[in-house]
Amino acid sequence: MPKVFLASLLLLAPAAVFAQTDCAKPVVQLLRSGQPLPATAIALPAAATLRVAPDAGCPAQAYRFRHAEVTLVRNGRPVLPILLVEKPQADLRPFLNYYQTGDQLRVFIAYQNVATVAADGTLTPLLPAKDAQRQPGQLDLRAGESKGISLYLPLTKP
Repeated sequence: MPKVFLASLLLLAPAAVFAQTDCAKPVVQLLRSGQPLPATAIALPAAATLRVAPDAGCPAQAYRFRHAEVTLVRNGRPVLPILLVEKPQADLRPFLNYYQTGDQLRVFIAYQNVATVAADGTLTPLLPAKDAQRQPGQLDLRAGESKGISLYLPLTKP
């Protein structure tokens, strides 16, 4: 009987591992009036707040970012140059005259630009220094998801 019980636990263990979230990786959120913007198609706001937060189901943790790249994307290609946002309040007005229904707003923050904030206010880089460095002249072939955190927000005209 104990062998049957252990065998059933072993079969369920991989499912439990896959159901857990990776709490080492935060997520980026776009907020308007303190509320996260929905993942469904919305009209582009003139201003929004960027926040790096722990994934759902992970313990509370404060994060700070140095800068985020905000891009208006159409058919997988940028419409305008990347907008570099260096504070949580993002002014998205430069995109208002150019976006169309079906476009996406892409927010990307490289792991090397994210730090955890301790209770005393000290910052600890999310990515160890040895992992953040690249060799000069070496092509970085990693996928975008392994380089940082992204948010894709579908857009529609009102």
